Amino acid sequence: MELQISAFNRKEVLQYLGWRGTEITKDVEMAINKAIETTMNKIHPRYIWKEFEVDKSTWTLSGTDFELKGENIKELLSSSNSVILLAATLGPEMDREITKAEPRSLTDAIILDCCGSSAIESVCDEATKTILKSLPNDVYLTDRFSPGYGDFPLESQEGLIKILDTSRRIGLTLTESLIMVPRKSVTAVIGVSKEPQTKRFRGCAYCNMFENCTYRKAGGYCGKT
Repeated sequence: MELQISAFNRKEVLQYLGWRGTEITKDVEMAINKAIETTMNKIHPRYIWKEFEVDKSTWTLSGTDFELKGENIKELLSSSNSVILLAATLGPEMDREITKAEPRSLTDAIILDCCGSSAIESVCDEATKTILKSLPNDVYLTDRFSPGYGDFPLESQEGLIKILDTSRRIGLTLTESLIMVPRKSVTAVIGVSKEPQTKRFRGCAYCNMFENCTYRKAGGYCGKT
C-alpha cells in the first residue's frame, strides 16, 4: 500500500544528530531545512501488513512456522492473542540521495540519513493508525517491536519478510548480512489486545522539554516517560 506523510519530526532529526541543546548555527539550520525538503521530495512510502493468531504454547503464528523468539517480545505480547506483522519503506530514491550526497558533503549525507530515519518512523506511525482503523473498535495495539530489539533475534527479519512477501509487494529485500534494502525501511511486530497498552518511552524528541532540557545540554537524559 502507498502512504503519504505531510511532515516528520524535526526534533527527532536533531536527536539522531546527537544535538545536546547548544545553539544551532545558521549554516547547520539551513542544511537541516534543505535536507528535510529533499527528503519529502524523494520518499515514496509503501507498507504491507497482515494479522496472525498467536499459539502461545509454541509462540508461533497461525499457518506459519514463524516463531516469536526472546523474552522481550513475549512480555510485550502478554495480553495479545494476535499480532500484526508490518513492513514499511521509504523507497530506493532516498538511499540514492544519501549516497549521492556523501562525496559532496559528509555532513549533508549524515543529515539526510537522520531525516530518513525520522521519516520512516512517521510512515510507520501513520501506517499503524490506518491499521487500527480497520480493526474492531474494542482492541488496542502495543508498541512496534522490531527484530534486533532487546533479545528478539535480528535473524527473525528473514521470516517476517518472507511471510509478508515484501520483495514483490513493496520492493523490500534483505541482504545475506540481514541489511534491509532500501535501508530506510522497518519491519515490526505489533500486538493486538483487548486491554489498554502502556506506551514505552520513545526518546527525547517526544518530550515537551526537548528544546530547553538541562539534561540534554549536559549530554544525558532524565529517563522519564
